[in-house]
Amino acid sequence: MMSVWIYLFIFVGVLIATQIFGLRVYTLAATKLAATTDARETLNHIRDDIREAKTLQVGNLQIAGNPSSFQAVAVPGLAQGNALQIYSTTNNGPPYKIYYLDTSTTTKNLDECTVTSTGTNTLLLASYITNTIIFDAEDYQGNIITNSLQNNQIYRMTLQFYQWEYPIAFIGTNSAFNEYNYYQVRTRVCRRAID
Repeated sequence: MMSVWIYLFIFVGVLIATQIFGLRVYTLAATKLAATTDARETLNHIRDDIREAKTLQVGNLQIAGNPSSFQAVAVPGLAQGNALQIYSTTNNGPPYKIYYLDTSTTTKNLDECTVTSTGTNTLLLASYITNTIIFDAEDYQGNIITNSLQNNQIYRMTLQFYQWEYPIAFIGTNSAFNEYNYYQVRTRVCRRAID
């Protein structure tokens, strides 16, 4: 009779250990899926604006949140930078959008600034970005071009970011859970309307 209790105790212990392991694997998978889903949604949002654009310029935003501080890359410089200016019309005036890396914050955000005739609106798209070159314009072979206004360009976006591996766990200085996962997502987009 004693051996039955021992086997039952071992069986219950194995079930509890399996359940704890399953919960940990679920947490890891859920964290990774959430991170890649958010990044993919951000890239899809920018991709849709690029496809509908009439004019695009790669450059750098000098002052975060200030669209007038955008400076397009000068020719013959390589068309790469931390910002992308998108005009949906051919008049190169409001309304337009600028996607840019905001390095003034500790989390280094990717923001969208929409400029209209009545003002500007800024929207946070992603946080904890680690790369400084987000956008570049390429030719069909993947070479970075020197004139981002030519009609045959492809725009590449690269987001490198980090996220806590266990976002629902306590993160302390000596915690075993003080780990980050690093991710990179990249896409290439060509605008549809070539004028």
